[in-house]
Amino acid sequence: MPAGFQVFTNNGDVLQIDNEAVVYSLRKSGQVSCNINAFNWIDYVGLLDITGINHPMVAVQSSTPCAVEIIKPTGQNFPQYGSSGRTYVKFTTNTANAQIQYYLFDQWNAPGGNSGLEIFSAQGNRVFHSDWYLMEVVGFLNVPAGTPNRTATYNAGSVGSNRALCKTLNRVITTSQQGGAPVTYKDAVRITGGNAEVSYVAAGDYGNSDGWNYLQDVPNKIIVISTSTLPANYG
Repeated sequence: MPAGFQVFTNNGDVLQIDNEAVVYSLRKSGQVSCNINAFNWIDYVGLLDITGINHPMVAVQSSTPCAVEIIKPTGQNFPQYGSSGRTYVKFTTNTANAQIQYYLFDQWNAPGGNSGLEIFSAQGNRVFHSDWYLMEVVGFLNVPAGTPNRTATYNAGSVGSNRALCKTLNRVITTSQQGGAPVTYKDAVRITGGNAEVSYVAAGDYGNSDGWNYLQDVPNKIIVISTSTLPANYG
């Protein structure tokens, strides 16, 4: 048997802790207000500066459809969306001043107290502490290729309460609006009535051409994360 430390679930099927892997744990949580109306249309954006975060994964808990993506502005393009060279999470909704609850996870050496269980790798790096707010994945939802379309909503399935959603893919549709200029629509998620819904929000960014779809014709997957033990404001 290889040397090391491992913890499995009670049925022995799921590896929960391994001294050779750094787990994802909460790095920051809070609320973002979508109040940047850069194109004077129905797109409302909130920004979260995550410059320096190692491997960010962002989950949202929102009753408002919200598109989530990580951006890094360069040059003078879209200065409304942050400073050149910085990295942001961009939240887009079609509701002015929507408040989005977010949970940002990272593979990092989070703070831990002086008591509890600590696990170190063979290189002496701490890879687990029982004080960490771990990312607890409780399910995956499948979104078939081509769904939803731009004007519809797709019910991806029941998630219950105390849940947040993390998209694994950003899909885009463009169509002619505002005098014929193509406008981008981005897929968004929300939780309503205990169900995860996927739809498209008008993002305001100009696209390449009318009818241009980016990854719309491939399946998508949503990670469902438990928030029952996570603080709403952290970091």
